[in-house]
Amino acid sequence: MNEKTEPKLTLCMIVKNEERHISRCLSSVQDIADEIVVVDTGSEDQTVQICKSFNAQVYTHEWKNDFAKARNAGLQHAKGDWILFLDADEELDQETGSILPSLLHDDLPSLGLLKIISYTGKQWDENEAFESMQTRLFRNHQGISFKGKIHETLDLEEGGDNTAYFSLPCTIHHYGYLDQEEKWKQKHKRNISILNEEFSQKTSDPWLVYHLASECYRVKEYEKALHLVNGSIFQFLSEQRMPPSLLYFLKYSILLELKRYEEAEQGIDKALQLYPDYVNLHFCKGVILYHLNKYRAAIKAFEISTQTESKHIEHIILKGASDFRAFYYMGACHAELNHDMTAIAYLKKAVKINPRFKDAQTLLSQLKKDQRTKA
Repeated sequence: MNEKTEPKLTLCMIVKNEERHISRCLSSVQDIADEIVVVDTGSEDQTVQICKSFNAQVYTHEWKNDFAKARNAGLQHAKGDWILFLDADEELDQETGSILPSLLHDDLPSLGLLKIISYTGKQWDENEAFESMQTRLFRNHQGISFKGKIHETLDLEEGGDNTAYFSLPCTIHHYGYLDQEEKWKQKHKRNISILNEEFSQKTSDPWLVYHLASECYRVKEYEKALHLVNGSIFQFLSEQRMPPSLLYFLKYSILLELKRYEEAEQGIDKALQLYPDYVNLHFCKGVILYHLNKYRAAIKAFEISTQTESKHIEHIILKGASDFRAFYYMGACHAELNHDMTAIAYLKKAVKINPRFKDAQTLLSQLKKDQRTKA
């Protein structure tokens, strides 16, 4: 009897001028990937040489402003039973990623979901991040490919055999949204260009409108971003499709940036009716009410956010929305109500979870100073 062999895993990537990051990415998978397939779209630095030092198969592909085409070019060379795809500014978590191959077997569905932690801000901070679940693993030789010139997704037949998924307890760290990386790559200009090209070639897709809104939000063009995200929501509804939850989180994040608190208050409950388990929306509601000086109502909203367990895999979760950020605002609300001791208790909880949370540290120090002065 032949001994059963483990499924083979192929890492597929597309790269261009990624010498600053590619070693970190490839190091994170070199012990679990049976082969590494890299499609280079015109690097002028040491990217190709670094990839080859990891025994990667490197193929040249002419860049045509189309991410799906570049990714599909790599799939043609992949021989593994399963395909994992990463970007150069990502890495597979060392601890959770090491068990990935042992989790793959023939009885699994075709699509594998992994947790993505996307870090934001001026420098890396584990608490300044968003968490989401994304399909990053799929069966090879099943006719699965990519579609979309930008923010490409897997091209799956709705209701087909290849649409079932399973979740893996593995994490991918994404560093591409850190401020210095955004500035260095000027992703915004590239993304806007490709999105506009997509608009010119096909009838309006509400996802394209959302991605354009997201790009505008990232460069602080808030009024334009609000117009676009509202348009995307309306288009989803007009097509009798449920607008994805991240559209509502973007909308209320924009309204908060614009300080349009009354307008935000009027609509947030309708969004929560659609997604009552979305912790980000409960947190946003609390922030809105805080800025409207409705402190008791805000406290209730934050209490709900600390008790909410998001069950939709589509939700993008702001780290701290269910704990240290909510506790900080609960402390701030109680401080405004002159409940200083209660405020201090909540702020201590926030700082215990995230010792580097400056807003909580500052308010806690001020309240403690006031207590000493009163004594």
